[in-house]
Amino acid sequence: MKISIAGAKLSHLVQKDKIWDHGSMAEQARIIFYLVQKSLINGHIEMVEKYMTPSCFEKLQREVKQSDGVSKIFGIREPVIKELAVIEVYPAKDNRPDRFTAIIKGDTKDEKKISASERVNEFSSQWSFVRQGDWWLLEGMKTRITF
Repeated sequence: MKISIAGAKLSHLVQKDKIWDHGSMAEQARIIFYLVQKSLINGHIEMVEKYMTPSCFEKLQREVKQSDGVSKIFGIREPVIKELAVIEVYPAKDNRPDRFTAIIKGDTKDEKKISASERVNEFSSQWSFVRQGDWWLLEGMKTRITF
């Protein structure tokens, strides 16, 4: 995993509050990413509700309903993370809570392609998290798959 440009800002923030630990933030993003993918594949998205803000979970529910149970935007078939970096950090300001953004890049299978060497697509996801107490909740997801 890479330490991004947010690393310098994080080292200052972690001195004030341990929630800003880069390794913990990256691990949280990785765990939630795989949980969301697993829940989409097995059709039980309720299992990830506690890891998301209400608005993010509602968006995921709408997406799954519109696509007949399979999320085309968020669901990635058999993903393997190749790179994960915390790219932006935002300490609480005014009425906005602490936040961070992680970029997740990797490979995914494409069953439509014929040969095994052709069956890999690349994906890039930008996931934003917001602090709730001593925990980070997923607030938003943007995924792009390159065929």
